[in-house]
This record gives sequence, structure tokens and C-alpha cells, in this order.
Amino acid sequence: MEELRNDIEGLKRNLSKIENKEYKECFNSVFSILEMMSQKIEELTVNQETIEENIKFMDDDLTNIQDELFEELSIDELNDMEDEYTEIICVHCHKTIFIEQSTINNNDKIPCPYCNKNIKDN
Repeated sequence: MEELRNDIEGLKRNLSKIENKEYKECFNSVFSILEMMSQKIEELTVNQETIEENIKFMDDDLTNIQDELFEELSIDELNDMEDEYTEIICVHCHKTIFIEQSTINNNDKIPCPYCNKNIKDN
């Protein structure tokens, strides 16, 4: 980026030596456009670097979440988890739902996540 700015400044010095008024105005317009383009390119470069950095952080975060979600479990841990949940079929929509045993024991009304009606017929 620095090289581009130096080239534009060199061009500006060379253009300032032109004596012909018509050419000078034309070249000054071209120079002005080049300066604006240089500034926009610099802004885009900074934005791209910021986006790349944010994506790297997001990727690291997702990797950590993925590691936590898919950590290896022992057979005993899987069995314990299985014992904690009970498979119930909603009496209204007939869809299968896995619910913690403690929730079933402690609640008379449990809404179905699919049809929003009580999963147990009282």
C-alpha cells in the first residue's frame, strides 16, 4: 500500500511540472481520482484484515464448542445419560419425545414441543 502511495506522489510531482493549462487540469483530475481509489483500497484492505481476524476467532470458538459437544464419552457415561431420559410418545401428535425422568415425575403437565398439547393424557 505504501508503494502505491509513493507512486501516486511521484506522479503528482511529475504532473506539477506540466505547463500547459489544459493538460494540467486533466492530469489533476486523474490524480484526484487515483488518490480516492488509493484511499478506498486502503479502507478495503483494513476491512478485509478485520474480517479475516474475526473469522479466525469465530473458527476457534466453533472448534472449542465442537470439541465440547463431541467429546468422547465412556459407555458408562452413555448408559447414565440414557437412564436419565425416558422416551414418550405424545398422545395427540404421536411424535417421540425424550424427557428427563425427573421432569416426568415432578410435573403433571408437560407440553409437547411439536403440538404444544399436554403429552400425558390425564
